Amino acid sequence: MLLDLNALSAASEEVPIEWRAFLQRTDGGVVVRGDRVGGTEIYLARDARVVSDRLDELLTHLADRGREPQLSAFGISALLHHGLVPPPHSEFAGIDGLTIGDRVTIRGDGAIAATWEYPWFPANSRNDNTPDEAHLLELLTAATERQVRDAGGGFLMLSSGKDSAAVALALAEAGRSDVFCVTYSSGPEDPEPAVAAEICKRLGLEHRVFQLENDPAAIATALTAFFRSSPAVGADLAQIPYVLATAAAGSPGGVVLDGGGNDSYMGFPVTGRWTAKTRLRIRGRKLVDLVQRHSPVDSPLNYLARTRLETAISGRMMRVHESRTFFPGAVDTRHYWQERDRETADLDLFDAYAVLERFITPPSSQKKHNLAARAAGHEPGVPWCGPDIADYYFNLPEEHRYDRKTGTNKLLLRSMLLRYLDYDAAEVGKHYFAFDGARFVAENEAFIRTEIDACPMWDRTGLGLVHGWIDQIEQRPKLYHPILTVFMVSGWRNHSRFVTDGAVVAAGANDE
Repeated sequence: MLLDLNALSAASEEVPIEWRAFLQRTDGGVVVRGDRVGGTEIYLARDARVVSDRLDELLTHLADRGREPQLSAFGISALLHHGLVPPPHSEFAGIDGLTIGDRVTIRGDGAIAATWEYPWFPANSRNDNTPDEAHLLELLTAATERQVRDAGGGFLMLSSGKDSAAVALALAEAGRSDVFCVTYSSGPEDPEPAVAAEICKRLGLEHRVFQLENDPAAIATALTAFFRSSPAVGADLAQIPYVLATAAAGSPGGVVLDGGGNDSYMGFPVTGRWTAKTRLRIRGRKLVDLVQRHSPVDSPLNYLARTRLETAISGRMMRVHESRTFFPGAVDTRHYWQERDRETADLDLFDAYAVLERFITPPSSQKKHNLAARAAGHEPGVPWCGPDIADYYFNLPEEHRYDRKTGTNKLLLRSMLLRYLDYDAAEVGKHYFAFDGARFVAENEAFIRTEIDACPMWDRTGLGLVHGWIDQIEQRPKLYHPILTVFMVSGWRNHSRFVTDGAVVAAGANDE
């Protein structure tokens, strides 16, 4: 859905009902909000004053009116440095990507102010809802059935972790045996397909396994099709297998369900690993600069040179001095995270990590899901992002949501799975879509090099750095993430129908 905010300038014009969760009229202006749970993408073109829940729709609308956005220097740099574009930024200059807690006020005189206020801090919980596994399953089943029914069918990306296992349970409760489940397998040693198959057997759901084959020609065809149809680019660690598995799962149409989206209101697990990283962080700007300048990009020292919130970003990403060797438009994005650290400096680690959903998950794992689903001709569905579920779960007593002593989260969800699925989350352990990125780089080296060399954003004389990383992938496998990030950005810039040949990198009004 797309809305021209200029049409709301008349005092008699009402906000359409489908936009009332995201828009509010003010005296002579309007306030645009991100989805408080993060399930709906909200994009705002500032100068044109147009808002949409789909970036492809917004870009098409602007192009039809002769307004072709330029690429954002901050957005592209953030992808290279962090593997994601944090809110309220996007890949395009002047286009905000709004999510949990975002608020943009557009006044009648043209002034624009952007702020954020996170709604899911533990202290905001009423702690007065009654814990009830049956009620939680009822809410999840209703949300799941609604998304499947509205889309006319679909399938679930089942990682076999507790979140997607719960959605599979909800499908069975709704009687949707017509909706199958897809699990990505990274190889014979991967335990995930067997766990997922057992879940589906118990629930009476069809289960399919996607195995990434060593077929460079087929992979090049599939990824080029993704690049061509995608309005944005994802650099999540699992973006490539997610794209390939989604595209191979079925013909276009229906919804692709995903189990993500609930960490915001259920609480992010503050594990000993994150605590250790935070305590061991290197302080002092000069020392941080020294470490980042002289340590290899794949060195664990780089985690220790990150800000507190950045320590939760996965992957060994490049630093600004490395990106500047081949990307003339690169900007230093560290100040964004330094500012976020200042904003959360008074919060303890538990509360600070509560805001990670806003800064990391929507622009990373949820973006991965949305891009893959829509590129394959499906609609993305995230049942856990239902507002009714969020309000119920968040307002449970804390002892039924989170154990601060052990760092265990999602307590009522775990209890629900054990009761209705005989699924012991502690015994099953953490499951996710694993990906052998180093092997992928080695098997698809020619395609990767070709796309990187063809990208008009890069200075060819500086690409020797990236090609050198590719040469060393067998000896230094952790280099795969910065390599594949440059590759994904290159392929998208080379082929996306939403990026014109004349698009240049520019600083946007929303860039810091």
